[in-house]
Amino acid sequence: MWAAMLAATALVFQASTDPVNLGPVINSGARDAEPTFTADGGTMYFNCFDRQGRTGSDICVSTLVGGAWTEPEIVESVSMDEYVEVEPLLSPDGMQLYIMSNRPGGLGGTDIWVSDWIDGEWGEPTNLGAPINSPYSDHCLYFAGADWDVAYWTSTRPGGYGGNDIWMSERIDGVWQEAVNLGANVNSVASEHHSLPSPDGGSLYVTSVRADGLGGEDIFVTTRDDSGVWGPLVNLGPAVNSPQHDRCPAFSPDYSVFYFDSEREGGYGNKDLWMIPYERIREVR
Repeated sequence: MWAAMLAATALVFQASTDPVNLGPVINSGARDAEPTFTADGGTMYFNCFDRQGRTGSDICVSTLVGGAWTEPEIVESVSMDEYVEVEPLLSPDGMQLYIMSNRPGGLGGTDIWVSDWIDGEWGEPTNLGAPINSPYSDHCLYFAGADWDVAYWTSTRPGGYGGNDIWMSERIDGVWQEAVNLGANVNSVASEHHSLPSPDGGSLYVTSVRADGLGGEDIFVTTRDDSGVWGPLVNLGPAVNSPQHDRCPAFSPDYSVFYFDSEREGGYGNKDLWMIPYERIREVR
């Protein structure tokens, strides 16, 4: 399935040097954002709004059939009418689906939850608990490492530099350690969120609103040096960013395609999902 999609994507990219919109099946007049894929690339989960006659935020799923995405459907088992569900993230084996939600039973305003794939369906989400969740807003979770033993996420907890900051925790002997702020090179009085690790884990693609941006939210990159210190954020530039909001990137399973959501001109309304070959921005540091 992924090979068919790659072939179709390559033809589209050959015809355009700019980011490519995923089209009117995936994108709608409402918000469509934050994609995540199964390892074979054949299934995509993403944050959708106002689908199937419902109003508000849900998690949707679409399947690749004949090189095209099917009409998205709401994942009912992890989506609640009266609460917010956003920012889905699939584990590499496809057995866990992480989401952010403000549903009851959390530690704070918004928490990160996880659902397990059991007998062909997603189970009731459970709260990840501390140290990833706190009495504050915790969201935008990503993992790095072969065993997903490093977590990066966004939090408004005390000890940061502004509102949303990037934090991390390392799992040692099966236990997640105390959350650590990534520091002043990465975080600022502005809002930094959604930290996507590069394939080698040495860089993070971060969404931020800063004075040196192109407009609204932009996607930046920070790279870690040999001593483990993260460098200052560098704007990815006009290959990805526009005068509108550009944010929340994700990789295709083979890391050849860089996805993100944007409110740029040429979309179908609100936030749309867009894609660009990763090679076009890989060397920005």
